[in-house]
Amino acid sequence: KQWYQRRVRADKVEREKRRTNVVVLKAPEPKKDSTTDQKKSEDMEFCRNVLKIPSKDLDTCWRAGKIDNTKPDYSRPLIIKLKNEGLVQEWTKDGKGYRTDRGHRINK
Repeated sequence: KQWYQRRVRADKVEREKRRTNVVVLKAPEPKKDSTTDQKKSEDMEFCRNVLKIPSKDLDTCWRAGKIDNTKPDYSRPLIIKLKNEGLVQEWTKDGKGYRTDRGHRINK
């Protein structure tokens, strides 16, 4: 019983951490020959310039999953951590997600 209670609390903490995350599908992958820092910088630029998310609203971003070299057109989901939950609601249209004008899908 004690183990179960600790697990439930840990799950709740993990969910709380993710409440300010949004997922962008079909975002182009950074250049393959870029360093890790350059890739992160390219992803942040994508958020600011393509998705038009202001720098003041962005906390950080990263890619989910591993690169699959057998699928050249595949792009990993881009996870964006915003500053607060209100911004998540604004960018996802109440958690329903929406398509940007360039075909990138944003989901909570």
